[in-house]
Amino acid sequence: MALRSGRVLRSRIRTDALLVRKTPFGDADAIVTFFTEERGIVSALARSAMKSSKRFPSLEPMHLLHVGLEERVGAELGVLVESAIARTRLVLTASLDRLEAAGHALRWVRRAAPPLTPEPALWAVINGFLDDLDADGAGDGPAPTARLAGLGFRLLAAIGWGLDLERCVHCGRDCGESSSAFVDPAAGGLVCRACGGARLLLREGRRARFLASTMGDDGALRGDDATAALELIEATLAAHTE
Repeated sequence: MALRSGRVLRSRIRTDALLVRKTPFGDADAIVTFFTEERGIVSALARSAMKSSKRFPSLEPMHLLHVGLEERVGAELGVLVESAIARTRLVLTASLDRLEAAGHALRWVRRAAPPLTPEPALWAVINGFLDDLDADGAGDGPAPTARLAGLGFRLLAAIGWGLDLERCVHCGRDCGESSSAFVDPAAGGLVCRACGGARLLLREGRRARFLASTMGDDGALRGDDATAALELIEATLAAHTE
């Protein structure tokens, strides 16, 4: 919906969103950054958000929000006009380990997602991850770090930076399920010896478990797989964002 106030053209959108950052601005206001279903990453001014919780009582991370935003042509910041919780994730927020994993994931999203660009695959992946963490309250799901590692692989794929862990990214040669392989995060996956190899070596068992995780089987990771996976994911993000 477009509105005209004086000479300023404004538009209002309503969209589901995840809060990925909230920063004080002056004595009472806040700059809030959302990952939204309709617009991707959007930043907006939330007036009086730091002074009183009554105006925007639902500005909480982890929960799925429904927000109303006013955008102005030529302005860097929109204005938050309403917010409500569309779906709570109370089990997730009751666990420190799950909270830390969720917070890490939202920082990845803020880092990787482009502004003002819808990313439906990434939207589905991050919300599925948060829902899984919330459903793991009974304690029978994979560890939060394993969930986070699996999310990392799928996040990279959703944003277009997925790692090819099956064949050489240079010559296309298949590595074979029972073989160890070199992986170069900056190159986007495996690099065979004939193409120069890489500094990081993935043993065959771990590579197979990483592949299973990319397909959604986070329970496939074991031992220190999650730690190694997180290091690989961070290196890949750094190669594309720094």
